[in-house]
Amino acid sequence: MSERKAASPLHVALADIPETCLVPAKYLAGGSIGAQIAYGLESSMMVAVREPQYHSRPHTHDAEQLNYVLEGELYVFVEDQGFLAREGDIFRIPRNAVHWSWVQGTTPCVLLETHTPPLIGDANVLETARALIASGESRGALVAVPSAWPTDVDQGAVEARVMAPVD
Repeated sequence: MSERKAASPLHVALADIPETCLVPAKYLAGGSIGAQIAYGLESSMMVAVREPQYHSRPHTHDAEQLNYVLEGELYVFVEDQGFLAREGDIFRIPRNAVHWSWVQGTTPCVLLETHTPPLIGDANVLETARALIASGESRGALVAVPSAWPTDVDQGAVEARVMAPVD
């Protein structure tokens, strides 16, 4: 990665943002995910690459999430519902909704994700995420939202129902 000098504290090249391990292995049933994250005072944006067989456990965060599928596809589960999101699709995860995803195919799924407020409160994220905050702006208003991992969700039942073949 050859870092180039940003013309402004409000600008960064994606290539200059280090990758972070967004979801620790203990919260995955399979695969892995890497993400490059930039954030401001009120929202964050990431390019997240979910590798084949990526399968997260149910989680929540106190941030609304909007995603755009840049490449590939993945099953998305929100509460007790689910759908297959493909390249070119946009989907939303409501604030505090239990959700997770699963890449069934053999190719990665690349998402552009936005979170409001910023999803930068998890361990090690701030070490790699890039702040796009001008020198005159106060970081005092910054809310760094973490993820929570509930254990009382019947993930298997939801997945079986959503992914069952249609007769």
